[in-house]
Amino acid sequence: MKKLLFAVLMISLLAGVATVWATVIGTPHDLAPEPCAMCHTPHNAAGAAPLWNRIQTLPTGTTYSMYNSNPATASNTFDMGGAGLASQPRYPSNLCLVCHNGYLSTLSNYPGPCSEQDGAYDLRLSGCAVIGTDLTNDHPISFNYDTTKIGVNDPDDDGFPTTVNQPGSSTRQMLQGTIANYPLYGNGSSEFNWFECGTCHSVHDIASYVGKGDTQVYFLRADNTGSGMCLDCHTKR
Repeated sequence: MKKLLFAVLMISLLAGVATVWATVIGTPHDLAPEPCAMCHTPHNAAGAAPLWNRIQTLPTGTTYSMYNSNPATASNTFDMGGAGLASQPRYPSNLCLVCHNGYLSTLSNYPGPCSEQDGAYDLRLSGCAVIGTDLTNDHPISFNYDTTKIGVNDPDDDGFPTTVNQPGSSTRQMLQGTIANYPLYGNGSSEFNWFECGTCHSVHDIASYVGKGDTQVYFLRADNTGSGMCLDCHTKR
């Protein structure tokens, strides 16, 4: 019994340490005197989850152009495009793009005691952080990771991994790589296998790796030295 209790305590401790490691403090997402408030608020949130604090209205007629290729042709480079691709970015990618599309975003609830709007929390990104609304030159997101389409009509089959259940869940899926696991997302009721920004990136910076902020970007889920993350999914490359 003592051994069992010891094991439970150790697992709890490790889980707590892992949670501490996930932080925006000291990263490029540490943007204001209250960095958590840049994205989250405990009250009057713009959305039910995850207590979202940023708001933005795109100019009239502005939409995102999604990466795609024709899955019925021999030149197809995207096995899971076509009907398996959302017309616009889905959750949580659409949250990332509130800032990374280059348009100004503000807070719905500013921090402080009954505070008025403070320009320090308004945000318009620049430089390489701006992805824009043209996503045709970026890795595809918001597509259904359908393993039945792997290699279909694609003479240059990359050989992707199959999906497995995320720990503790019988429905939520992830891609199981050799150096990391990559979560897939869904609508919370029936689908849990959509590839989003968060599949490769962790907004709270959970991984430690050499060259972060210098030779590698922040917020990767693993060390991409030698294209390790890329090869975790593109297994035949």
